[in-house]
Amino acid sequence: MNTQVTIIGKQQSEKTKTAITFKCFLNTVDPKSNKILHLVSEEHFHPHSYNFIELICRDYMLGSDLMFAYNDPNDRSDGRLYIGNFNDGVVE
Repeated sequence: MNTQVTIIGKQQSEKTKTAITFKCFLNTVDPKSNKILHLVSEEHFHPHSYNFIELICRDYMLGSDLMFAYNDPNDRSDGRLYIGNFNDGVVE
């Protein structure tokens, strides 16, 4: 199955060649933790490993977008929040 991409509150535009990139993911918020963001490693957490990616907010922080990626539409609790570049919403 190809990854389905959704832009919250906006119709999908025609896809171009600029792919989605993930820079880091948000860890479970722990008041005792000093690190909420974790860098995405090259071996894990690629956009193509998810069936669904939703753009939540463009320019969420420092020119990066906030996205939610998950595989099962009936169990979104297994998803992950990512900071990265949605670009044109293409998954490679």
